[in-house]
Amino acid sequence: MGAKTRESGPKEYDMRRITLTLALLGALLASTARAETITEVLERSQLSRLDGRVAAPADSERAARVRASFARLVALAPPAHPVELRVMQGGVQAEAMLGRLLVVGEAVGDLPEGERLMLLSHEYGHLVLGHWDRLVGLYRHHIPGEVRPDTTDPVAQALGRDGAELSHRQEFEADAFGFRLAQQLGVGLDEALSLLMRRPAASDTPTHPATRRRIAQLRMLQAREAGSDPAPLRGATTAAAPAATQP
Repeated sequence: MGAKTRESGPKEYDMRRITLTLALLGALLASTARAETITEVLERSQLSRLDGRVAAPADSERAARVRASFARLVALAPPAHPVELRVMQGGVQAEAMLGRLLVVGEAVGDLPEGERLMLLSHEYGHLVLGHWDRLVGLYRHHIPGEVRPDTTDPVAQALGRDGAELSHRQEFEADAFGFRLAQQLGVGLDEALSLLMRRPAASDTPTHPATRRRIAQLRMLQAREAGSDPAPLRGATTAAAPAATQP
């Protein structure tokens, strides 16, 4: 466990959330060469994060373990639309992007299998549950037209508040989806909690709930489902599973 982190008060948290939103919108506006919709800006922002990333070597054993774990998850809960796995050089990190990409650091292949399955199933849940579309929908609600200072500045505070609420809700949903899916592959509560404790957050952030809140939800799910089969996974379909593509 790291050093104890001071809890943030509601006002301090609100200001941090609003400041983050303003900074994000300002950066997006500064890099916009022409009038764009918020959907275009968000998509461009996501794609820019892939710039400079290098694919893991084709013969990487760690990348092979990531692909094998992901294939097991997809076989259990096929998505309703194509999903692409990209294993990149990098650390223990994974991120769902654009509603169709799962970008994973090669070092995830070094995790114990249970933790690796939990990490991948959590991010896969973001894709299967349509979280990207809901996030874009929220931004479009607040910024329905072109992205300009006169359309973003007046809504920055409301967007920061609503965006944080949606992000927290989606993290809880992805945790629940991921845990239920990973359970079907033999992953236990201890392994799921070990993954969360790798990077514990003492308090809420604008994008993620505090780790203690996420742990509490997983414990509640475990207690609720003890002695019974996991509940059906919302968002799963019976469509054919897409192959995990190599980068």
